[in-house]
Amino acid sequence: MRSASYTEFEWDEYNSEKNLRKHSVSDAEIEQVFGNPYLIMQHKKYRDRRIVLGVSNGGRYLFLSVQHLSRTCCRPIHARDMEPEERRHYVRMIGG
Repeated sequence: MRSASYTEFEWDEYNSEKNLRKHSVSDAEIEQVFGNPYLIMQHKKYRDRRIVLGVSNGGRYLFLSVQHLSRTCCRPIHARDMEPEERRHYVRMIGG
């Protein structure tokens, strides 16, 4: 699924702080994912959310859950390092 190309972000202070505290993922790293090759998939539980797999500029493989607001805007909800199976899927789909 690639129905969006996010270039705008609506930040939620609670989620930003939580991602940094729990997973050491900064807002800047989240934004970097969208400047590199990434995958967007429909969230299994929530219709208005998407799962994004991508890589930060520093080479960190990240799993993101974002709320889809428009074709160009999302609200990052959750960010963490990819699990091994997620990383294999990302590499298989993107190449590399």
